[in-house]
Amino acid sequence: MMACYTHAASRLDEVIHEQLRQLQSRLRPRRIVIKPNWVMHETDPAFPISALVTDARVIAATVRACAAMFPEAERITVGDCPEQRADWPLMCRQSGLTPVIEELTAAFPRLVEFRDLRKEVYRSVDGALVLDREAVHGDPAGFREVELKGESHLEPIASQADQFSIHDHDQTLTRNRHRAGDHRYLVCQTVLDADLIINLPKWKAHSKSGVTGALKNLVGINGDKSYLPHFRRGSPRWGGDEYSDEDRWLYWFQNAAREFVQGTVAHRLLTPGWRAVRRLNASLRRPTGDRATPSDFYVVGGSWYGNQTVWRMVYDLNLVIQRVDREGRLQPTPQRAYFCIVDGLTSGEGDGPLKARPRDTDLLLCGDDPFALDTALSWFMGFDPEKIPVLAERRQYLGVKWGRFDLSALTLSLDGRPRRLVEAGVNYRFEPPPGWIGHIERDSSAA
Repeated sequence: MMACYTHAASRLDEVIHEQLRQLQSRLRPRRIVIKPNWVMHETDPAFPISALVTDARVIAATVRACAAMFPEAERITVGDCPEQRADWPLMCRQSGLTPVIEELTAAFPRLVEFRDLRKEVYRSVDGALVLDREAVHGDPAGFREVELKGESHLEPIASQADQFSIHDHDQTLTRNRHRAGDHRYLVCQTVLDADLIINLPKWKAHSKSGVTGALKNLVGINGDKSYLPHFRRGSPRWGGDEYSDEDRWLYWFQNAAREFVQGTVAHRLLTPGWRAVRRLNASLRRPTGDRATPSDFYVVGGSWYGNQTVWRMVYDLNLVIQRVDREGRLQPTPQRAYFCIVDGLTSGEGDGPLKARPRDTDLLLCGDDPFALDTALSWFMGFDPEKIPVLAERRQYLGVKWGRFDLSALTLSLDGRPRRLVEAGVNYRFEPPPGWIGHIERDSSAA
Protein backbone atom coordinates (compact mmCIF):
# COMPACT_ATOMS: atom_id res chain seq x y z
CA MET A 1 0.00 0.00 0.00
CA MET A 2 1.14 3.55 -0.71
CA ALA A 3 2.00 5.65 2.32
CA CYS A 4 1.44 9.40 2.43
CA TYR A 5 2.89 11.56 5.19
CA THR A 6 1.80 15.13 5.79
CA HIS A 7 3.89 17.68 7.73
CA ALA A 8 6.81 15.60 6.48
CA ALA A 9 9.68 18.11 6.63
CA SER A 10 9.89 17.89 10.42
CA ARG A 11 10.25 14.09 10.40
CA LEU A 12 12.12 13.21 7.22
CA ASP A 13 14.67 10.82 8.70
CA GLU A 14 12.00 9.04 10.74
CA VAL A 15 9.66 8.57 7.77
CA ILE A 16 12.30 7.46 5.28
CA HIS A 17 13.93 5.06 7.75
CA GLU A 18 10.49 3.58 8.44
CA GLN A 19 9.82 3.05 4.74
CA LEU A 20 13.20 1.55 3.86
CA ARG A 21 13.13 -0.69 6.94
CA GLN A 22 10.26 -2.53 5.25
CA LEU A 23 12.65 -3.44 2.41
CA GLN A 24 15.46 -4.51 4.74
CA SER A 25 14.00 -7.93 5.56
CA ARG A 26 13.84 -9.05 1.92
CA LEU A 27 16.66 -7.20 0.17
CA ARG A 28 20.46 -7.42 0.32
CA PRO A 29 21.42 -4.95 -2.40
CA ARG A 30 25.10 -4.50 -3.26
CA ARG A 31 24.62 -1.67 -5.75
CA ILE A 32 22.04 1.01 -5.01
CA VAL A 33 21.09 3.87 -7.32
CA ILE A 34 19.22 6.84 -5.88
CA LYS A 35 17.60 8.76 -8.74
CA PRO A 36 16.62 12.37 -7.86
CA ASN A 37 15.25 15.02 -10.21
CA TRP A 38 18.05 17.44 -11.14
CA VAL A 39 16.42 18.79 -14.29
CA MET A 40 17.87 22.32 -14.32
CA HIS A 41 19.50 25.06 -12.27
CA GLU A 42 17.40 28.07 -11.33
CA THR A 43 17.37 30.53 -14.23
CA ASP A 44 14.61 32.87 -13.01
CA PRO A 45 13.69 33.72 -9.39
CA ALA A 46 10.04 33.59 -10.46
CA PHE A 47 10.53 29.82 -10.79
CA PRO A 48 12.67 28.98 -7.75
CA ILE A 49 14.94 25.99 -7.31
CA SER A 50 12.66 24.68 -4.54
CA ALA A 51 10.04 23.80 -7.17
CA LEU A 52 12.53 22.53 -9.76
CA VAL A 53 14.63 19.77 -8.19
CA THR A 54 14.44 17.13 -5.49
CA ASP A 55 14.94 18.67 -2.05
CA ALA A 56 18.48 18.10 -0.76
CA ARG A 57 17.06 17.10 2.63
CA VAL A 58 15.15 14.20 1.07
CA ILE A 59 18.28 13.05 -0.76
CA ALA A 60 20.39 13.25 2.41
CA ALA A 61 17.85 11.34 4.51
CA THR A 62 17.61 8.61 1.86
CA VAL A 63 21.38 8.18 1.63
CA ARG A 64 21.72 7.95 5.41
CA ALA A 65 18.89 5.41 5.61
CA CYS A 66 20.41 3.25 2.87
CA ALA A 67 23.81 3.26 4.57
CA ALA A 68 22.17 2.16 7.82
CA MET A 69 19.69 -0.38 6.42
CA PHE A 70 21.87 -2.10 3.83
CA PRO A 71 25.30 -2.75 5.38
CA GLU A 72 26.25 -5.16 2.58
CA ALA A 73 26.02 -2.41 -0.04
CA GLU A 74 29.23 -1.78 -1.99
CA ARG A 75 28.13 1.39 -3.72
CA ILE A 76 25.37 3.98 -3.32
CA THR A 77 25.24 6.22 -6.38
CA VAL A 78 23.12 9.36 -6.37
CA GLY A 79 22.79 10.40 -9.99
CA ASP A 80 20.66 11.87 -12.74
CA CYS A 81 20.94 13.15 -16.32
CA PRO A 82 19.77 16.79 -16.23
CA GLU A 83 18.84 18.89 -19.24
CA GLN A 84 21.79 19.27 -21.62
CA ARG A 85 22.26 22.96 -20.74
CA ALA A 86 21.88 22.55 -16.98
CA ASP A 87 24.73 23.90 -14.83
CA TRP A 88 24.93 21.04 -12.33
CA PRO A 89 27.46 22.61 -9.90
CA LEU A 90 25.34 25.77 -9.81
CA MET A 91 22.20 23.71 -9.21
CA CYS A 92 23.94 21.96 -6.30
CA ARG A 93 24.80 25.30 -4.72
CA GLN A 94 21.35 26.77 -5.29
CA SER A 95 19.51 23.79 -3.84
CA GLY A 96 21.74 23.31 -0.79
CA LEU A 97 23.06 20.02 -2.13
CA THR A 98 26.75 21.04 -2.11
CA PRO A 99 27.20 20.75 1.69
CA VAL A 100 25.21 17.50 1.64
CA ILE A 101 27.60 16.04 -0.92
CA GLU A 102 30.60 17.13 1.13
CA GLU A 103 29.15 15.73 4.35
CA LEU A 104 28.03 12.36 3.02
CA THR A 105 31.05 11.60 0.84
CA ALA A 106 33.25 12.38 3.86
CA ALA A 107 31.14 10.19 6.15
CA PHE A 108 31.00 7.29 3.64
CA PRO A 109 34.13 7.80 1.48
CA ARG A 110 34.12 4.46 -0.35
CA LEU A 111 30.38 3.94 -0.36
CA VAL A 112 28.57 7.08 -1.53
CA GLU A 113 29.07 9.03 -4.76
CA PHE A 114 27.12 11.85 -6.41
CA ARG A 115 27.22 12.12 -10.21
CA ASP A 116 25.98 14.16 -13.11
CA LEU A 117 25.45 11.17 -15.41
CA ARG A 118 24.94 13.02 -18.71
CA LYS A 119 26.90 11.76 -21.70
CA GLU A 120 27.43 15.34 -22.91
CA VAL A 121 27.07 18.76 -21.29
CA TYR A 122 26.38 22.02 -23.11
CA ARG A 123 26.45 25.67 -22.12
CA SER A 124 24.70 28.63 -23.70
CA VAL A 125 26.85 31.09 -25.64
CA ASP A 126 25.04 33.98 -27.37
CA GLY A 127 21.85 31.97 -27.56
CA ALA A 128 23.51 28.86 -28.99
CA LEU A 129 24.41 25.64 -27.17
CA VAL A 130 28.12 24.83 -27.18
CA LEU A 131 29.67 21.57 -26.00
CA ASP A 132 31.30 22.04 -22.58
CA ARG A 133 34.43 19.91 -22.50
CA GLU A 134 35.47 21.00 -19.01
CA ALA A 135 32.37 19.97 -17.04
CA VAL A 136 32.76 16.91 -14.83
CA HIS A 137 30.07 14.47 -15.93
CA GLY A 138 29.29 11.04 -17.30
CA ASP A 139 28.75 7.52 -16.05
CA PRO A 140 32.05 5.86 -15.06
CA ALA A 141 30.48 2.51 -15.98
CA GLY A 142 29.61 3.82 -19.44
CA PHE A 143 26.37 3.72 -21.40
CA ARG A 144 24.56 0.86 -23.04
CA GLU A 145 22.24 1.07 -26.03
CA VAL A 146 19.22 -0.95 -24.94
CA GLU A 147 17.10 -2.44 -27.70
CA LEU A 148 13.42 -2.95 -26.93
CA LYS A 149 12.69 -3.91 -30.54
CA GLY A 150 8.98 -4.58 -31.08
CA GLU A 151 8.18 -4.57 -27.36
CA SER A 152 8.47 -0.80 -27.20
CA HIS A 153 5.30 1.11 -26.37
CA LEU A 154 6.17 3.27 -29.40
CA GLU A 155 5.74 0.33 -31.76
CA PRO A 156 1.98 0.90 -32.36
CA ILE A 157 2.77 4.36 -33.79
CA ALA A 158 6.06 3.40 -35.47
CA SER A 159 4.53 4.01 -38.90
CA GLN A 160 4.91 7.71 -37.99
CA ALA A 161 8.50 7.37 -36.77
CA ASP A 162 9.65 9.91 -39.37
CA GLN A 163 7.75 12.51 -37.30
CA PHE A 164 9.29 11.61 -33.90
CA SER A 165 10.96 14.64 -32.34
CA ILE A 166 12.25 16.19 -29.15
CA HIS A 167 12.48 19.96 -28.89
CA ASP A 168 15.96 21.52 -29.28
CA HIS A 169 17.67 18.18 -29.93
CA ASP A 170 18.88 16.23 -32.95
CA GLN A 171 15.66 14.84 -34.39
CA THR A 172 17.61 12.91 -37.04
CA LEU A 173 19.16 10.81 -34.26
CA THR A 174 15.75 10.47 -32.60
CA ARG A 175 14.25 9.00 -35.75
CA ASN A 176 17.25 6.77 -36.42
CA ARG A 177 16.85 5.18 -32.97
CA HIS A 178 13.12 4.54 -33.34
CA ARG A 179 11.57 2.80 -36.29
CA ALA A 180 9.25 -0.16 -36.84
CA GLY A 181 10.57 -3.16 -34.88
CA ASP A 182 13.64 -1.28 -33.63
CA HIS A 183 13.49 1.06 -30.61
CA ARG A 184 16.61 2.01 -28.65
CA TYR A 185 17.60 4.00 -25.56
CA LEU A 186 21.03 4.97 -24.27
CA VAL A 187 20.89 3.90 -20.62
CA CYS A 188 23.45 4.55 -17.89
CA GLN A 189 25.21 1.28 -17.12
CA THR A 190 25.29 2.18 -13.41
CA VAL A 191 21.47 2.04 -13.48
CA LEU A 192 21.46 -1.34 -15.22
CA ASP A 193 24.01 -2.68 -12.71
CA ALA A 194 21.85 -1.69 -9.74
CA ASP A 195 20.17 -4.23 -7.47
CA LEU A 196 17.93 -1.53 -6.02
CA ILE A 197 16.61 1.67 -7.60
CA ILE A 198 15.25 4.30 -5.23
CA ASN A 199 13.39 6.90 -7.24
CA LEU A 200 13.22 10.40 -5.68
CA PRO A 201 11.06 12.48 -8.04
CA LYS A 202 9.89 16.04 -7.52
CA TRP A 203 6.11 16.45 -7.57
CA LYS A 204 5.23 18.90 -10.34
CA ALA A 205 2.84 19.69 -13.13
CA HIS A 206 4.41 18.97 -16.53
CA SER A 207 3.69 20.65 -19.86
CA LYS A 208 4.05 17.48 -21.95
CA SER A 209 2.71 14.76 -19.64
CA GLY A 210 0.33 16.74 -17.41
CA VAL A 211 2.00 15.59 -14.22
CA THR A 212 5.52 14.45 -13.41
CA GLY A 213 6.38 12.19 -10.52
CA ALA A 214 7.53 8.59 -10.31
CA LEU A 215 6.99 7.67 -13.98
CA LYS A 216 8.39 10.71 -15.80
CA ASN A 217 11.44 10.96 -13.51
CA LEU A 218 12.90 7.88 -15.22
CA VAL A 219 13.75 10.05 -18.26
CA GLY A 220 16.94 10.81 -16.32
CA ILE A 221 18.33 7.27 -16.68
CA ASN A 222 18.94 7.96 -20.39
CA GLY A 223 22.29 9.59 -21.16
CA ASP A 224 21.36 11.35 -24.42
CA LYS A 225 18.00 13.12 -24.67
CA SER A 226 18.02 12.75 -28.47
CA TYR A 227 16.97 9.12 -27.90
CA LEU A 228 13.67 10.26 -26.35
CA PRO A 229 10.71 10.95 -28.67
CA HIS A 230 8.51 13.54 -26.95
CA PHE A 231 6.01 14.23 -29.74
CA ARG A 232 5.25 13.77 -33.44
CA ARG A 233 5.65 16.83 -35.65
CA GLY A 234 2.50 18.60 -36.77
CA SER A 235 -1.14 18.58 -35.66
CA PRO A 236 -3.42 15.50 -35.48
CA ARG A 237 -4.87 16.37 -38.89
CA TRP A 238 -1.33 16.13 -40.23
CA GLY A 239 -0.62 12.89 -38.35
CA GLY A 240 1.19 14.55 -35.42
CA ASP A 241 0.57 15.57 -31.82
CA GLU A 242 2.90 18.57 -31.52
CA TYR A 243 -0.04 20.99 -31.26
CA SER A 244 -3.81 21.02 -31.81
CA ASP A 245 -5.63 21.34 -35.12
CA GLU A 246 -7.07 24.65 -34.00
CA ASP A 247 -4.80 27.47 -35.19
CA ARG A 248 -2.39 24.85 -36.50
CA TRP A 249 -1.09 27.16 -39.24
CA LEU A 250 -0.14 29.80 -36.67
CA TYR A 251 1.54 27.18 -34.50
CA TRP A 252 3.36 25.80 -37.51
CA PHE A 253 4.54 29.24 -38.59
CA GLN A 254 5.72 30.39 -35.16
CA ASN A 255 7.59 27.12 -34.52
CA ALA A 256 9.14 27.13 -38.00
CA ALA A 257 10.17 30.78 -37.58
CA ARG A 258 11.69 30.07 -34.18
CA GLU A 259 13.69 27.11 -35.47
CA PHE A 260 14.84 29.09 -38.51
CA VAL A 261 16.30 32.00 -36.57
CA GLN A 262 17.50 30.16 -33.47
CA GLY A 263 21.28 30.18 -33.24
CA THR A 264 21.72 32.38 -36.34
CA VAL A 265 23.01 35.94 -36.74
CA ALA A 266 19.47 36.94 -37.72
CA HIS A 267 18.13 35.89 -34.33
CA ARG A 268 18.09 39.35 -32.76
CA LEU A 269 16.66 40.98 -35.89
CA LEU A 270 13.82 38.52 -36.42
CA THR A 271 12.91 37.75 -32.82
CA PRO A 272 10.51 40.77 -32.51
CA GLY A 273 8.54 39.50 -35.49
CA TRP A 274 8.36 36.02 -34.05
CA ARG A 275 7.09 37.44 -30.77
CA ALA A 276 4.44 39.39 -32.66
CA VAL A 277 3.17 36.12 -34.13
CA ARG A 278 3.04 34.67 -30.62
CA ARG A 279 0.96 37.63 -29.43
CA LEU A 280 -1.41 37.21 -32.38
CA ASN A 281 -1.82 33.53 -31.54
CA ALA A 282 -2.54 34.38 -27.90
CA SER A 283 -5.12 37.02 -28.85
CA LEU A 284 -7.00 34.49 -30.99
CA ARG A 285 -7.04 31.82 -28.29
CA ARG A 286 -10.29 31.48 -26.40
CA PRO A 287 -10.20 31.41 -22.57
CA THR A 288 -11.01 27.95 -21.20
CA GLY A 289 -12.97 27.35 -18.02
CA ASP A 290 -12.26 29.53 -14.99
CA ARG A 291 -8.57 29.80 -15.84
CA ALA A 292 -7.28 31.53 -18.93
CA THR A 293 -4.21 30.28 -20.78
CA PRO A 294 -1.31 32.67 -20.06
CA SER A 295 -0.89 35.27 -22.79
CA ASP A 296 2.81 34.46 -23.26
CA PHE A 297 2.20 30.73 -23.79
CA TYR A 298 2.42 29.03 -27.12
CA VAL A 299 2.34 25.32 -27.83
CA VAL A 300 5.76 23.96 -28.64
CA GLY A 301 7.17 20.45 -28.48
CA GLY A 302 3.94 18.63 -27.64
CA SER A 303 3.07 20.76 -24.60
CA TRP A 304 -0.67 20.05 -24.57
CA TYR A 305 -3.28 17.52 -23.53
CA GLY A 306 -3.33 15.84 -26.97
CA ASN A 307 0.25 14.55 -26.73
CA GLN A 308 0.03 10.78 -27.29
CA THR A 309 3.75 10.14 -27.78
CA VAL A 310 5.47 11.11 -24.54
CA TRP A 311 3.64 8.60 -22.35
CA ARG A 312 4.85 5.77 -24.60
CA MET A 313 8.47 6.87 -24.21
CA VAL A 314 8.00 7.18 -20.44
CA TYR A 315 6.54 3.67 -20.27
CA ASP A 316 9.56 2.36 -22.20
CA LEU A 317 12.02 3.75 -19.65
CA ASN A 318 10.07 2.26 -16.77
CA LEU A 319 10.08 -1.03 -18.65
CA VAL A 320 13.86 -0.75 -18.92
CA ILE A 321 14.48 -0.43 -15.19
CA GLN A 322 12.00 -3.17 -14.44
CA ARG A 323 12.78 -5.85 -17.05
CA VAL A 324 16.14 -5.11 -18.74
CA ASP A 325 19.15 -6.96 -17.31
CA ARG A 326 22.72 -5.70 -16.88
CA GLU A 327 23.63 -6.76 -20.43
CA GLY A 328 20.77 -4.72 -21.87
CA ARG A 329 18.51 -7.67 -22.65
CA LEU A 330 14.78 -7.57 -22.03
CA GLN A 331 13.72 -10.32 -19.63
CA PRO A 332 10.23 -11.57 -18.71
CA THR A 333 10.68 -10.94 -14.97
CA PRO A 334 11.82 -7.97 -12.84
CA GLN A 335 15.61 -7.58 -12.78
CA ARG A 336 16.03 -5.27 -9.78
CA ALA A 337 14.11 -3.98 -6.79
CA TYR A 338 12.36 -0.62 -7.00
CA PHE A 339 11.05 1.84 -4.46
CA CYS A 340 9.93 5.45 -4.75
CA ILE A 341 9.81 8.38 -2.34
CA VAL A 342 8.11 11.39 -3.93
CA ASP A 343 9.38 14.77 -2.74
CA GLY A 344 6.32 16.91 -2.09
CA LEU A 345 7.84 19.18 0.54
CA THR A 346 7.61 21.94 -2.03
CA SER A 347 5.74 20.97 -5.18
CA GLY A 348 5.27 22.81 -8.47
CA GLU A 349 2.14 23.94 -10.33
CA GLY A 350 1.56 25.60 -13.66
CA ASP A 351 4.03 25.51 -16.52
CA GLY A 352 6.32 22.76 -15.23
CA PRO A 353 8.82 21.26 -15.28
CA LEU A 354 11.04 24.34 -15.79
CA LYS A 355 8.60 27.16 -15.01
CA ALA A 356 6.69 25.62 -12.13
CA ARG A 357 5.54 27.89 -9.34
CA PRO A 358 6.06 26.53 -5.81
CA ARG A 359 3.36 25.16 -3.54
CA ASP A 360 4.06 24.44 0.12
CA THR A 361 2.50 20.97 0.31
CA ASP A 362 4.92 19.43 2.84
CA LEU A 363 4.26 15.77 2.13
CA LEU A 364 6.05 12.60 1.10
CA LEU A 365 4.38 9.82 -0.87
CA CYS A 366 6.04 6.40 -0.83
CA GLY A 367 5.43 3.11 -2.61
CA ASP A 368 6.58 0.56 -5.18
CA ASP A 369 4.05 1.08 -8.00
CA PRO A 370 4.84 4.29 -9.94
CA PHE A 371 1.43 4.28 -11.63
CA ALA A 372 -0.37 4.22 -8.28
CA LEU A 373 1.88 6.96 -6.91
CA ASP A 374 1.34 9.30 -9.85
CA THR A 375 -2.38 8.59 -9.84
CA ALA A 376 -2.50 9.67 -6.20
CA LEU A 377 -0.43 12.78 -6.96
CA SER A 378 -2.75 13.79 -9.80
CA TRP A 379 -5.79 13.26 -7.57
CA PHE A 380 -4.25 15.42 -4.84
CA MET A 381 -3.60 18.11 -7.47
CA GLY A 382 -7.29 18.19 -8.32
CA PHE A 383 -6.75 16.48 -11.68
CA ASP A 384 -8.65 13.52 -13.10
CA PRO A 385 -6.05 10.76 -13.69
CA GLU A 386 -8.30 9.16 -16.29
CA LYS A 387 -7.88 12.30 -18.43
CA ILE A 388 -4.06 12.21 -18.31
CA PRO A 389 -2.67 9.77 -20.90
CA VAL A 390 0.44 8.76 -18.91
CA LEU A 391 -1.96 7.43 -16.25
CA ALA A 392 -5.08 6.60 -18.24
CA GLU A 393 -3.16 4.25 -20.58
CA ARG A 394 -1.62 2.22 -17.73
CA ARG A 395 -3.28 -1.02 -18.87
CA GLN A 396 -1.07 -0.89 -21.96
CA TYR A 397 2.10 -1.04 -19.85
CA LEU A 398 4.16 -4.11 -20.83
CA GLY A 399 5.90 -4.56 -17.49
CA VAL A 400 5.03 -6.70 -14.48
CA LYS A 401 2.28 -5.88 -11.93
CA TRP A 402 2.57 -2.10 -12.06
CA GLY A 403 -0.60 -0.20 -12.93
CA ARG A 404 -2.96 -3.12 -12.34
CA PHE A 405 -5.63 -1.33 -10.34
CA ASP A 406 -8.97 0.41 -10.64
CA LEU A 407 -9.05 4.03 -9.56
CA SER A 408 -12.15 3.51 -7.43
CA ALA A 409 -10.43 0.78 -5.39
CA LEU A 410 -6.96 2.34 -5.05
CA THR A 411 -6.00 2.72 -1.38
CA LEU A 412 -3.24 4.45 0.57
CA SER A 413 -2.19 5.00 4.14
CA LEU A 414 -2.66 8.67 4.99
CA ASP A 415 -0.62 9.38 8.12
CA GLY A 416 -1.19 5.81 9.22
CA ARG A 417 -4.92 5.67 8.39
CA PRO A 418 -6.00 3.44 5.47
CA ARG A 419 -8.14 5.37 2.99
CA ARG A 420 -9.52 4.94 -0.49
CA LEU A 421 -7.85 7.56 -2.66
CA VAL A 422 -11.11 8.90 -4.03
CA GLU A 423 -12.35 9.44 -0.46
CA ALA A 424 -9.14 10.95 0.90
CA GLY A 425 -10.58 14.47 0.89
CA VAL A 426 -7.42 16.04 -0.52
CA ASN A 427 -7.57 18.58 -3.34
CA TYR A 428 -4.84 21.21 -3.57
CA ARG A 429 -6.44 22.49 -6.79
CA PHE A 430 -3.16 22.94 -8.65
CA GLU A 431 -3.07 25.12 -11.71
CA PRO A 432 -2.57 22.79 -14.69
CA PRO A 433 0.13 23.37 -17.31
CA PRO A 434 -1.11 25.98 -19.85
CA GLY A 435 -1.75 23.49 -22.63
CA TRP A 436 -3.89 21.36 -20.32
CA ILE A 437 -6.12 24.01 -18.74
CA GLY A 438 -9.80 23.10 -18.98
CA HIS A 439 -9.10 19.47 -19.90
CA ILE A 440 -7.88 17.61 -16.81
CA GLU A 441 -9.36 19.38 -13.78
CA ARG A 442 -11.36 17.01 -11.61
CA ASP A 443 -13.77 19.56 -10.15
CA SER A 444 -13.83 23.09 -8.83
CA SER A 445 -13.93 22.30 -5.12
CA ALA A 446 -11.00 23.08 -2.83
CA ALA A 447 -9.94 21.29 0.34
